[in-house]
Amino acid sequence: MRAVLVSKHGDEGVLVLADRETPAAGPGQILVQVKAAGVNFADVLARLGVYKAAPKPPFIPGIEVAGTVLACGQDVSRFKPGARVMAFCPFGGYAEAVAVPEHYAFSIPDDMLFAEAAALPVQYLTAYHGLFNLAHLRAGETVLVHAAAGGVGIAALQLCRHAGAKVVATVGSAAKVPVVEAECPGARVVVTSQEDFERAVREETAGRGADVIMDSLGGRAFRKGWRVLAPAGRHVLFGAAGAVRPGAIYRLAALWRLAPMLFVATLPMISENKSLSGFNLFFLAGRDDLLRAAAHLLELRAEGKIKPRVSLSLPLEKAAEAHWRMQNRETTGKVVLTVS
Repeated sequence: MRAVLVSKHGDEGVLVLADRETPAAGPGQILVQVKAAGVNFADVLARLGVYKAAPKPPFIPGIEVAGTVLACGQDVSRFKPGARVMAFCPFGGYAEAVAVPEHYAFSIPDDMLFAEAAALPVQYLTAYHGLFNLAHLRAGETVLVHAAAGGVGIAALQLCRHAGAKVVATVGSAAKVPVVEAECPGARVVVTSQEDFERAVREETAGRGADVIMDSLGGRAFRKGWRVLAPAGRHVLFGAAGAVRPGAIYRLAALWRLAPMLFVATLPMISENKSLSGFNLFFLAGRDDLLRAAAHLLELRAEGKIKPRVSLSLPLEKAAEAHWRMQNRETTGKVVLTVS
């Protein structure tokens, strides 16, 4: 089978197309013929060598796919060959086929395109788990959504709109403002290169601060967000995209940008009733609560309440271009690689 390999840590040029042996479906696994693979910032971090869960090079990146079941291993009961699925995968998604645990996969409806299905597992379950399982978002609360024009950002906007929450959203450039306004009418959009989001949050909340922060940036944005978190607020940290600048390939530089996250004063958390949650969906895949959340998300999609937005679709052999455009902040919504 064809697969994209991270040959060594470095810039997008280390992504190479190669032939690899097609995996077999082991006990409790299904073999998925990949039709579309989601591209996530975790893939960029893994390529750079700053993603803890990633294997050592050479490895096949990609942590979510959509396609059809080719074969089922022993003890598989939920799927049969030919079933249409979307799935998490513990890397290996940038390939023509990948074997995944049965409980990492979800059935998809017949009217759902594979590219759209590949946009749902990581982004929408990340947004759902952060907003509802951890932050317990309620109607009327104010949510600060960082990187709001990205995949998780758009998912969070749609879910906040459905929940009746108020939104302050940050984007990296003015060109991305219309994307947020279309997904969440009425949101206050902050272009971080032109405006300080701390001031915007305080203006929107009469000085109180944000009730919930969905933080995929980390670094300095984390410190600023912590300052503007309201009493009884919940800060949900699930990424560190702020560590990687456009064109950066050095691990030390990325780690240095994460330094502002290292120190949090814990005693004020008690008196101000603030909470900090961190999670990595990669280590939660297969949990029963995520299976239930995925089913609920598909119901919301069927009702028209949410819709994954694929803004860039490229063939598998152009994975390097997908990484370059994502790292250089040229993308909005979801980026997928298609496999013919």
